[in-house]
Amino acid sequence: MKRPGSIVVLLLTVCTLFVTSANPSIAGQSTYSSGGDGVLRMKHSPVLGINIPIAVWIDGKQAGAFAKGHVYERYLSPGRHDIYASRPGQLSDSWFGTLDVRPGETYSFIVKCTPNRVLLLPVSEVH
Repeated sequence: MKRPGSIVVLLLTVCTLFVTSANPSIAGQSTYSSGGDGVLRMKHSPVLGINIPIAVWIDGKQAGAFAKGHVYERYLSPGRHDIYASRPGQLSDSWFGTLDVRPGETYSFIVKCTPNRVLLLPVSEVH
């Protein structure tokens, strides 16, 4: 027979898990801006392979990675930001660019890869 004390401990543990998981997650937000004035958004080209992850650095700091089926999104403060995207372990084919972020603007890119190069194409230029 179980003791009543172990049931209370189990209930408290379950309640604690629910309370801590109810806090809003900020996993998608960047530490570069608390207000999130501009949005950087990237997604894989529909023809890009499923097993090709893309690693992203912003202003020299690793800012995450994403794979096909996921949208990479970060909030950035207004101003210039250096963006770097690559396939992990293949630094020679990386994409590098500077993004001038304006408040309230969203910057969307499609990631395409050739055998020797990563490309970020603005959504308005995707063919």
